[in-house]
Amino acid sequence: MTCLLLLTLFVFITPIYTVFTYNATDDMALLFEKTGCDSQCRFNASEFSLDTIDLWPVNCSTVCAILKFTSSSNNIPYEKLKSTFQNLNSLRGVLRVENTTLTNFSFFGNMTIISNINKNVLSISNNPKLTDIGVLFTITNIYINYAVQIMNNPKLDVSPLCVGENFLDFDRFYIVNNLKDCGCTGTIINNANIHAYKNCTTIFGPTEISNATDASMFSALSSVRNITGPITIRNTNFQNLSFFSKVERMKGDENVVNLDIHDNPNMTRLGFESLLDLYNIEDWFRVNIQNVHPDFCLTMEEMQVFTTFNTKYVKLEAKYCNITTRKDGQKTCLFESMSALANDCVHIMGNVVVSSGDEEYTRKLSIVTNIYGSLSITNTTLKNLEFLGNLTNVAVLNDTSPAILLDSNPDLFDISLLSMRFPYTSGPYAVVVQNNAPNIFPNPYQCHNYQNAVGAYVLYNGAECEIDTGGSSQFSEKKAHQNCGVYGILICALLCFVNI
Repeated sequence: MTCLLLLTLFVFITPIYTVFTYNATDDMALLFEKTGCDSQCRFNASEFSLDTIDLWPVNCSTVCAILKFTSSSNNIPYEKLKSTFQNLNSLRGVLRVENTTLTNFSFFGNMTIISNINKNVLSISNNPKLTDIGVLFTITNIYINYAVQIMNNPKLDVSPLCVGENFLDFDRFYIVNNLKDCGCTGTIINNANIHAYKNCTTIFGPTEISNATDASMFSALSSVRNITGPITIRNTNFQNLSFFSKVERMKGDENVVNLDIHDNPNMTRLGFESLLDLYNIEDWFRVNIQNVHPDFCLTMEEMQVFTTFNTKYVKLEAKYCNITTRKDGQKTCLFESMSALANDCVHIMGNVVVSSGDEEYTRKLSIVTNIYGSLSITNTTLKNLEFLGNLTNVAVLNDTSPAILLDSNPDLFDISLLSMRFPYTSGPYAVVVQNNAPNIFPNPYQCHNYQNAVGAYVLYNGAECEIDTGGSSQFSEKKAHQNCGVYGILICALLCFVNI
């Protein structure tokens, strides 16, 4: 009960806390283990103060350091700071400024690069007089996607960080309780606090929408266009997520489920009508949709987005919606047979079958980009798949059969699919190639390279495309794990141990 109360209060009052915990000494030891840290250009102190300032290697333009300013830094004269850092161009490590009376970072006048090789936490927190961190708005980040928390700086406008490009690829942003923040920081959103998110255009997660019963209240989220960080939607009575109909971009976090929709028994539609981009800088964008209504369906456009990017699924319990018109006006055809197929189809709904006698009709597939169903080419005299040069994806829903089956085509020796990426099926193999021309893949490496090219597992003549690479394969379908609201639980736990 205490945690629930704290999470509710989180939206309305100004807490003093940090999301990420760390140990500067441990981080520094790990940093110095990495190559590239010149022993003469290291700062070996756990915090920057009058007692440690003379340890700074003033003649080095690149310094390895966990550079941490604390209350012990408050009595350092500004001119001393400026002269100390006048040669610093590149910080190999991370910057932390916490509990200081600093007003700005202008003493870092020549710093242009942060190289955070260990993904240490950048923290600018609890600085009551801080008004200017402009150096961070223009800094180049060599290694990206480390955690950023900028919190509880009541005079600091952080909004330029949101719209600039220097942190564009970052997904772990916790920016809250400053004079101006970056969008809205998510936590557990429910009927009790949803009104606090009205007019948010960006949500920085992890975010969880749970135990919500009044879907109409969630129209407060109708201005959201960007979701950064994982989002979980569970235990609601929502029929759809149409309040997210303006969401255009979702950025995921590595090693978690980025879009986790489960245990919503009334949900029949997704409702992401404007979604254009799924993004995870270092890993798969992971999706889980399960325990929804048996009639839950995805539109062509929604599935097209899922299959355009490197998306992986824990579960995808869905079928295609019975909609054959598209907002972009591109022609969609229902597949009956190759002979009956129109010549100008861009999208095809249904299982496409090319078999003996259909060779003369294959030109009809030359401008097709997406097949919402399976593609089967069997018992033909085809020699190659040039007619599929524009086909970017084939996705099978509610079926474990292969997305692409190439079977018993004795003359078929070239199976190149130049535009194909990430064909989908819930079965073990997205592409099955068997009983065609001999030696399509003369050796395992060529089979393996083909598998990498299409971005999905291939079964070739009953065998997997595996090569001996010392126990690991270059193509690895990284196993997705359910997030199950773990980040919401983490934040709750942290709040339980701090004083608000």
